[in-house]
Amino acid sequence: MRKVNTVQIAIVGGGIGGLTAAIALQQRGFSVRVYEAAASWQPVGKGIWLPTNALRALDRLGLSVPLMSCGWALAKIEILDCRDGLLQQVDLRLIAERLGYTTLSIRRADLHHVLCDHLLPETCQLDHRCTGFTQDEQRVTMHFADGSETVADLLIGADGLHSIIRQTLFPGIAVRYSGQTCLRGIASFTLPPPLAHTCQEWWDGEHRFGFSAIDERHVYWFAPLLAPAGGNETLATLQLAKRYATFPQPVPTLLQHTPPAEIILTDLYELPPLPSWWQRRVVLLGDAAHAMMPNLGQGGAQAIEDAIVLADCLSKLPLFETLHAYEQTRRPRVERIARAARLFSQIAHIRSGYLQWLRNRIVRLMPAWLSQRQLNWLYQFRE
Repeated sequence: MRKVNTVQIAIVGGGIGGLTAAIALQQRGFSVRVYEAAASWQPVGKGIWLPTNALRALDRLGLSVPLMSCGWALAKIEILDCRDGLLQQVDLRLIAERLGYTTLSIRRADLHHVLCDHLLPETCQLDHRCTGFTQDEQRVTMHFADGSETVADLLIGADGLHSIIRQTLFPGIAVRYSGQTCLRGIASFTLPPPLAHTCQEWWDGEHRFGFSAIDERHVYWFAPLLAPAGGNETLATLQLAKRYATFPQPVPTLLQHTPPAEIILTDLYELPPLPSWWQRRVVLLGDAAHAMMPNLGQGGAQAIEDAIVLADCLSKLPLFETLHAYEQTRRPRVERIARAARLFSQIAHIRSGYLQWLRNRIVRLMPAWLSQRQLNWLYQFRE
């Protein structure tokens, strides 16, 4: 029989982190409600990678098997330069042998459906846009756009990059534009057999292009490019076919097989380190606490790790000890990954021809043991 905990928990935000937290908390006997601003569940984003550490965390919730059944397992990752060719290759099968899982390429909508299917009925309250909260020593009260309110013992802010919960806690801290925007799409295309289970990322100064299959007939792709802050680029002004015409195949072909309606354009922002991830009865999770560049495929994974660790701490410790332990456990790892993701972005977008040549030589000469040690740390999930 599932243990029942009397602590009432409210989660603002029905994304990956918020839903994972709700599942983890319900499995530990907590009463949970998720408040989502959208009036109905709509597909958001295109594809996402679930790396080894995310799958190891989700396995603790019994979710790895259903996710593997609707995702596409990758065997390797390749980083290539448009002029110099292959720079680095990661054999994900070796990681799977050591840690149990490879990296899964999956539609965001499919991931979202699996998470929703593992929640108790009526957990999610849609069309509830939180506008702020007040709290005292006993309770926290959430206020919604329709004038309604609800109270809980603990509020988890999992409402993403532009979190209203974070803005209420730290009104003086704003996200910062990274200098890059990112195109994402899904092409109706079957990759040739050598690429069927490979993620490739091509570098070319201002532009990058990466892709991997999400099933036999569809390919998720992403294309970060340098753009001024506050720019108003559109698909028409970007002229994708022209920009990527010189990229090696199958990049031009993937663009040709992507309907314009399947392409989204998203500016990339980062969040500077916060003074704290919690105050009294309110705690932040995922992008609301530590939005980072997507270069290592770890944004969603770190929200998932947050959710598992927070739920574990809540099931073992008093509330305020929990929130302190959660931040102390998670913050060093998250900030290290965020720094690495930012550095990766800067290295990938070097524009000087000479510096590109030097970078490529350094990347190729990196000892295999050093690369492996970094990957072992990145892909291991330790509570």
